[in-house]
Amino acid sequence: MEIELTELIVRLAGHDAMLRAAAMDEFLMYTYKVRRCPKTRSHDWTYCPYAHRGEKARRRDPRKFPYHGIACPEFRHAGECRRGQNCEYAHGVFEFWLHPTRYRTRLCEAGLMCPRRVCFFAHSPEELRPEVIHDCFRCELRGHTVGVGRAVDDVVGPCCAKPACCLGGVGVERARRMGSRCRILNGLLTW
Repeated sequence: MEIELTELIVRLAGHDAMLRAAAMDEFLMYTYKVRRCPKTRSHDWTYCPYAHRGEKARRRDPRKFPYHGIACPEFRHAGECRRGQNCEYAHGVFEFWLHPTRYRTRLCEAGLMCPRRVCFFAHSPEELRPEVIHDCFRCELRGHTVGVGRAVDDVVGPCCAKPACCLGGVGVERARRMGSRCRILNGLLTW
């Protein structure tokens, strides 16, 4: 049985627009190009929301393989990463922009006139999701966040044992040495 993405979302959320939007967000962040395609016959996989063998858009489930919403330097440079699914960084555009800390945290340049079938960006201020900065992987998995205005020098998550805890995968001292590649705003490290 073939089910279109929009039909699936309507089935999940009924006719409530807010619930439908939330269901769509949830689907795109955690299922789109993550779950294997259930279809057994040949079809145009570029229009299919599910993952297919060898497809570049295929991605890891951020709940099962916790990784940061930061591009893997090795993957960006070589197109592959020796750490594979165990890498703590995003591999490819889909993993990067559909990561829960990135998805719809910025406005789409095309706005309401966006021609994309799947867009990673918000099309109105109401669709914007808050950009969350996590203290570390353990904090990210447990839903803890850095408070606004918290000093970068003493960034330690409530479940971290190390003061040099990573913010987005980069230790505080290393981030300072990186200079222009990252910036500190209101006491928070951002990209």
